[in-house]
Amino acid sequence: MYSKINDLNIYYQKVGRGKDLIMLHGWGMDVSTFWPAIDFLKDNFTLWLIDLPGFGRSDIPKKACDSEDYAKILAEFIKNNNIKKPFLLGHSFGGKVSIKLTAIHPNLVDKLILVGSSGLKPDPSIKRVLIYPLAKIFHFLIPDIFNIKSLIRKKFYRKIESDYYNVGVMKDTLVKTLNEDLTQDLKKINTQTLIICGEKDRAVPIKYGKRMYQLIKNSKLISLEDKGHFLHIYDPERFAYYIKDFS
Repeated sequence: MYSKINDLNIYYQKVGRGKDLIMLHGWGMDVSTFWPAIDFLKDNFTLWLIDLPGFGRSDIPKKACDSEDYAKILAEFIKNNNIKKPFLLGHSFGGKVSIKLTAIHPNLVDKLILVGSSGLKPDPSIKRVLIYPLAKIFHFLIPDIFNIKSLIRKKFYRKIESDYYNVGVMKDTLVKTLNEDLTQDLKKINTQTLIICGEKDRAVPIKYGKRMYQLIKNSKLISLEDKGHFLHIYDPERFAYYIKDFS
């Protein structure tokens, strides 16, 4: 399905029943990144899986965006679809957008869930990982277990082969958002927040999650010593358990 927001066609999937839960993917991904977790969540939540602008089946923005631009689009999506006080979950880059939205529109969000979330300015070494060619990142970050890679490989490589994220608007968007520091936004958040981090996360090291925990007043931190950046992909049942327990 599509929702028209600011002349952009935003693709989304709506699944399940219960409390509304919006789920935002990370950079270079799309709604399919959450597919492994759907069966564990759909009986408890109405899931709104959204392709952020420039990703998946959603339109590419006409100009480079920062996290606030994305947050404004998401706010309009929530209003246009009459979603009342949803839970908002963001993974990685999706977490950054979720932080910004919750900071500037706290009345729109019931609870916030951040999973391996970006949002604090990364160290130079982390920047190198994040701007490394995406085909390499794909193999570097996602373990090849349970054939999980096959879920998203086809769409991912279609983008890579066309230099989709390496030139133009999306490259400029990456540079723009990568240099953001949302420390002041994190301090503003009073919304009940769950922060999930993997101690083996090489894209967004756990120190950033711990810092977010210090900055968000009403937050809870779950630190997983045996997990990396993609809990929702290679341990979706455990991922879903933490969300349901938080609700």
